[in-house]
Amino acid sequence: MAVNFTNSTTYPVTSSVRIAHSYHFVQNVFNKQNSTLAEMYMPWKRCLAIVDDVVYHLYGDRIKAYFNAHAITATIKPTHITEDNKNIETLLEVCDWFTAFDILRREPVLVIGGGFACAIYRRTTQYIRLPTTLVGLIDASVSNRVAVNFKGLKNRLGGYHEPLHTIIDDTFLATLPKAEIRNGIAEILKISSCTHIKTFETLEQHGGSFIETHFGYRGSDAANLQGLANSVIRQAIQCVLDVEIPNSREESLDRVMYFGHTWSPVLELAASPPLLHGHAISVDMCYSATLANHLGLLPTDQRDRFLRVFSVLGLALDHPAFTLSLLKEATKKTISTRDGKLRAPLPTGTLGTHKILQMVDEVALENAWKMHKNTMAIWPRQGLGLDMDIAIRPDAVGEPSVQNH
Repeated sequence: MAVNFTNSTTYPVTSSVRIAHSYHFVQNVFNKQNSTLAEMYMPWKRCLAIVDDVVYHLYGDRIKAYFNAHAITATIKPTHITEDNKNIETLLEVCDWFTAFDILRREPVLVIGGGFACAIYRRTTQYIRLPTTLVGLIDASVSNRVAVNFKGLKNRLGGYHEPLHTIIDDTFLATLPKAEIRNGIAEILKISSCTHIKTFETLEQHGGSFIETHFGYRGSDAANLQGLANSVIRQAIQCVLDVEIPNSREESLDRVMYFGHTWSPVLELAASPPLLHGHAISVDMCYSATLANHLGLLPTDQRDRFLRVFSVLGLALDHPAFTLSLLKEATKKTISTRDGKLRAPLPTGTLGTHKILQMVDEVALENAWKMHKNTMAIWPRQGLGLDMDIAIRPDAVGEPSVQNH
């Protein structure tokens, strides 16, 4: 910190904080022969693990055996977090676990779902993040944003808190339901359609096979796809890091990662049951493509190509809850969140590029909405997605903070 004293009554202060964290690409992280995670906990000889209960049901015995094999005492706390209980009360319950464990100041918690508690406990508690869904691998694993819902507002209370390490292990996708693979592919389409056309084209060609084979981990043709599927995941993560790391504290609100998130935060929870996150952002992205076409930024053939990829993969192009009144409500809330401007990213040209519109007038938004709704009549399922909402999950478990297998 540097302090510049002057003769005035105002003393300007500037400071900077070094932030360093690592991404580790490993497979079968809980294989006893794999020491990657164990080495991170060797200094403490113990580990407090906050584990989604579905993951615990599938992998709990393997997790216990792994830490036992490395002489590390594991305290595992299964948790069940949904959009309904991703709130302050659940947050405080996790903080109680930290207190009962007597977590040391620099001792990392193993987090398999969530992270906000680590941001606020003792002002900051280190953690190691292990995502196990495709949404988690592509989006949550790369984000430093942690939050809970507040008074019906999605992720309204939160902060920035990078993990000490993030472990990327795509073998978890072998046990992820196909509906959740589809849900996660929306996140790859989000970043690739605006920044990396080759990845978008790979999903255009192989996306259906990725869903069927769980990204190359199940089925007779899995082995032939595994290398390509892994490269898609890595490239998507790289694309997100490229745009997010330079702006890790959102000094600029002109973010391509807002694509799919201009109207979906309201839509996701307005539907009953709530939409899966991937389908909610898909509706947002597909409407955004129609809006871009209406404004002359995206040719009609490219708009149709864009919608076709989503439709073929079973993602939602539209939803009955996406009404004109919801569009207006969501627009108002987004403008408030984005400091008085809409800042809507839209795909442009032949895809793989984008433009961020600071504002769009209400007439253009409404005309594009009408155009989008009229277009849906010619699409399969009238634009609806397959397995769109959280009713597909055991006990209607909600995304995005929980891992579902």
